[in-house]
Amino acid sequence: MVLAISAPILGIYSDILKKRKIFLIIASVLTCFFAFLLWFMDPTKNILIFFLVIVALGNICFEISTVFYNSLLKKVSNKNNIGKISGIAWSLGYIGGIVSLIICFFLFVNPTEPIFDLDKEKFEHIRIIGPFIGLWFLIFSIPSFIFIKEKKTKVKKINLIKNIKKTFLSIKKTTLKFLISRMLYTDGLNTLFVFGGIYAATLFNMSFSEIILFGITLNISAGIGSVIFALFDDKYGPRRIIKICLLSLIFICSLILLSDNKTLFWILGIGIGLFIGGLQSTSRSCMARLSKKNDQSRMFGIYGLSGKITAFLGPFFVALLTTTFNNQKAGFVSIIIFFILGYLIIRNLKLPNYSK
Repeated sequence: MVLAISAPILGIYSDILKKRKIFLIIASVLTCFFAFLLWFMDPTKNILIFFLVIVALGNICFEISTVFYNSLLKKVSNKNNIGKISGIAWSLGYIGGIVSLIICFFLFVNPTEPIFDLDKEKFEHIRIIGPFIGLWFLIFSIPSFIFIKEKKTKVKKINLIKNIKKTFLSIKKTTLKFLISRMLYTDGLNTLFVFGGIYAATLFNMSFSEIILFGITLNISAGIGSVIFALFDDKYGPRRIIKICLLSLIFICSLILLSDNKTLFWILGIGIGLFIGGLQSTSRSCMARLSKKNDQSRMFGIYGLSGKITAFLGPFFVALLTTTFNNQKAGFVSIIIFFILGYLIIRNLKLPNYSK
């Protein structure tokens, strides 16, 4: 809820000041800072509340940093390659996540004697992952801090309440429908991410190591999907790509419901990853297309709002249906419903190719 409220406000503020980069730097550095603090999460001490606060603040700062990162998409692309740039960038994000996960697993978690003489009894081999990821995030953020340039502007007096009201009232009907559609299918995606591992473990008796391997495979396929659909985004437009991805996810998730075969589940899981990657990267390029160049931060702030404001609905309906029917497959149906609702809203929506 904090993120849902703060993202549009900070986006509006940065657009007025025309200083997206400084907001990106601050949010990114704070993300790294909170990641470093995870080293102090000693399980032998009674600091659970402190740990939860650190994780929450770190996630909020990370999500806010994505608002300003996404708002720079039009700055590093043009109307002929915005989909391609978005897809490649999203794919690189998946690659970075996979590589860092593999490094952490083989360098810290898996070895009998971890590097740096880390004490397993104090869970130092797990706690070191926070500082490592903080350093990883900082190193790969530096190029954007250095190479992205912004013009110096004079700070003017800001009536924030007036600008918030003006921003929300200025949202066009097409953009609003897209945001509602994204809100619904993002609820489905987020629930799939959370519920997928539990579903696999329960119905297919997958071990923890198998779930980790499945997660890595899913991320690889999502990275590939981001690139594949990026090649068609600029040519055919985002609406067509989003529709294809949603219909494919509906179909594949329906097959998973009907299947009890573990091998088929793996194959379908790879398919899910492909279309998730395409859906995520194309949704971002679509939002950038719908927004004017000077309104990118505020619109991506609202874009962030649409992805978080109803985030509780997915897990709620999964829990409700699973409990009501005493069947996890019944809970899985809610994910498909979110995808269907998102598709129905965007199905006949006319999206502009590019807004200057």
